[in-house]
Parts: sequence; C-alpha cells; structure tokens
Amino acid sequence: MTKAIASHFKEKKTLADDPEYIEAVVARIGEAREHFSFQPIIFAGSGLSRRWIGAPDWRGLLSWAVDNCPTINHPIQYFLQRDDDLKSVASRLVPDYQEWAWGEGRDSFPDILFEAGLPADTYLKYSIAQKIKTYGIMPTKEYSEETEAFCSIRPHAVITTNYDGLIEAILSDYQPVLGSGLITAPFASVGEIFKIHGSVDKPSSLVLTSEDYDIFSAKRKYLTAKLLTFFAEHIVLFVGYSAEDPNIRRILEDLEEAVDLPGELLRNIFFLTRPGNGGAGAERILQVSASKGIRVNSIEASDFTWVFEAFGHNAPLANFNPQLLRSLLARSYNLVRSDIPKQQVEVDFELIAEKVKSEDEFARLFGVASMQSATEFSARYKYILSDVGRSLGYPGWHGADKLLKKIVEEKGVDLKATDNRYHSKVKVGRKSEIHKYTDDTIGLLQLVKDGAPYEIENDDDACVATPAG
Repeated sequence: MTKAIASHFKEKKTLADDPEYIEAVVARIGEAREHFSFQPIIFAGSGLSRRWIGAPDWRGLLSWAVDNCPTINHPIQYFLQRDDDLKSVASRLVPDYQEWAWGEGRDSFPDILFEAGLPADTYLKYSIAQKIKTYGIMPTKEYSEETEAFCSIRPHAVITTNYDGLIEAILSDYQPVLGSGLITAPFASVGEIFKIHGSVDKPSSLVLTSEDYDIFSAKRKYLTAKLLTFFAEHIVLFVGYSAEDPNIRRILEDLEEAVDLPGELLRNIFFLTRPGNGGAGAERILQVSASKGIRVNSIEASDFTWVFEAFGHNAPLANFNPQLLRSLLARSYNLVRSDIPKQQVEVDFELIAEKVKSEDEFARLFGVASMQSATEFSARYKYILSDVGRSLGYPGWHGADKLLKKIVEEKGVDLKATDNRYHSKVKVGRKSEIHKYTDDTIGLLQLVKDGAPYEIENDDDACVATPAG
C-alpha cells in the first residue's frame, strides 16, 4: 500500500462498511491478485468458529472444563493466577480429569480409554472434543451469505488451528489433513484443510497442553519450511485471529527467522477483523517479537461477505473439483518423479512436447478448457486505478482519480459511471464492485495531466484518445 493511500485512509477515518472504503479495499485485493495469480491461502482461527457456530474461545473452553470436572474445586481465575498462559492451565487440569475418570466419572468415558498405555491427558482431551461437537459444524442461518462467499474463494488450501469440523463441513470436497500431513505431502497440495492443532474426530491429536505445544514447537520448523512456499506465491488471508494471537506470532516469528522479511508492506498478506474503535486503517503491524513487527494489509468489516467475494472473484477453480485436481497432481507427480525414470510406463514425448507449447493445449491435455471471453476482457481491461496512477507517475490511485474528477468538471462526463472504452465496472459478488481500465484510459489521463486539449472518444471503432483539433 502506498503512502498516499495509507494517508487517505488515515485522514478519512472511514467506517469499515462505508461504500468508499469497500471499493478501495476491493481494489487492493484485485491489485494483489494481479501480482499473485495462485489461489489464496486462508488461515482460519477460532474467531471464525465463534462467529459462525457460537463456539467458545480457548479460555471459555477451559473454563467449561474446570466447571465440568467435579473434583476441581476452584474457578478458572484460580488457575490463571498460578499460570499466565492457557496451555499451562490445561496441563494442570490433566491429573484432575484422570483421577475423575478412574473414579466417579468412569461412566462419562468409553471403555476403550481405560486401556493400558494411553497418556494421562486422554480424558481431558476427550471431554474437550465432546464439548466442541455440541456446537455443531454448520454456520447459523445468519451467516449463510458469508459462508457461501467464503466457499466461493476456492482457496488453494486452508490452514486452521481450530479443533472443530466447521471448515471441512462447508468445503466438503476438500481433504482434512492432521498435523504432520502438511510436512509429509509428496507433491504440491491443493484442496486440503491442514488442521495443524488437531481435530475433535481424533481427540489425541489436539494440541492443548504445555507438553503438546513443546512437541509441536519442536516440529514447527518443518512446518514453516512448507509455509514459506505459500507466503511467497499466494495471497494469504488471516481471518478469525486477533493481531496478538500467539499462534500467528509464532508462525511469523519462524518466517522472519527463515527469511529476512522486508520492512515495507507485504502486499500479499491480508488480516481481516471486525471493526475497531479508531476507524478503518489500510495497514496494521503484526508483532513478530518484542522489538520487531511486519506490515500487512488490514481489512475491517462487520459483514465479511463482500471481503470473501472479492477474494473469490474470477476464481479459476470455481467449476473445478478439488478432489479431481488433487488426483491429477498426485498422478503427475508420481509419473514424473517415479514411473518415467523407472521406465514403468511408455511416454509419448512428441505429444507432450507439442501440447506444452501452448497453455491452452496443455490445459486440454488434462481435460480443462479455457474461458476465452474472460481472457479477452482481461486483456483489454487489464488495469485497476492504482496501475493507471503509477503509469502516470503517481505513487498510487489517488492522482488518477483526481484526473477522472477533472474530466467530470471540464467535460461533464463521468467515465466511471458507465461501461465504455476506458472503463468497465465489474461486480464482485452481491455487494462489491471493482473498476477496471484500459490503455486508452492512460492515454486520455496523460493528456489531462499535461493540460493538453482532449476529446472523449466513445466510439468503439476509435483506437486511442487524441488531442482535440
């Protein structure tokens, strides 16, 4: 984000759902998608589960666990006085749950949990998993539009620290992967939900106690190596996390250690939250350590629908089955890495060589057809206003927008009001729009900027805007 845009947001103090703010954010997302063409990666935190299914936060979950166990005689505040972090509190609850399970609470647990060799935390984790299941897995009707918009993103992958089954319920054709699956996947994963802190479907997998986090931290470096590819090649959207979330801080801390993150804005990372009290800013600082933070795009919204729709706009996987895509990738990987080198298959290299010369032909090799009309539109209306502004020597979109307003004053023509040779308004979902511009727009605004005479050409047969006379 340029300084001009950041300054604009700071001065305007616009509300998070103001139309002008929405249009600017949608343009920012569109600009990022132009530069990072791969599908977005979504990090989904507990805030999304609290919003959509009414699930508790981590403290609320442990508070329930304290009240649920009859042998625990103190409230959650007592444990928080002794330990200032929740994972340590969880560790302290383990012996109480084990004692209760082997005594008066035995009927609350299945017989299989009393076999020799199971860890002491089995009973706490089982209880936690059962409680989370009571909240269900489908969003309430109130958030049906948000859910639909979220699914429209067709993300490359979702990474979540949540235990519940919400994400796999709404993205039913995506494959849940627990913990180390992200590390061991032998090919470029797509259409997968990486549940890095475990799942209620396997209570023993939950990362809950201090001991669990110690084990997870020991393996986290390998996880970070995989995430580096995601952060380098994809737009990354964080939703359901606070800026102070320790999980986010640990991930970014590892990334900072592996790669010296630049001081400028990371334009492919977006952080979505509900509105704060100080007006909606264009950026926020995510703290990596006590002395260092990184700058990312900030989005604030009461209704997340328009945000998700902007990320999902023109998603190339909109009509593609992720299960089929995973199978294609897996088979292609095995073919190239294993079968061909071992001469286990006959390969028509002439056919492959011919097909890979053209992106369209290569796509047809996999049974995928191109959308020619969309390609033609993108080839013509290829700029957002920030691109136009930079082409004219401005730091961002603000200067170009002033020139468009100058045309309104001088000619009485609002190019943004209609679809024309200079401009096209594209609907992004139900509530949002993005404005796209052509090479003709740059030529016209250059004349306006230079103070040269000009005419507005609305004839589709005309090629460029020309000086008047």
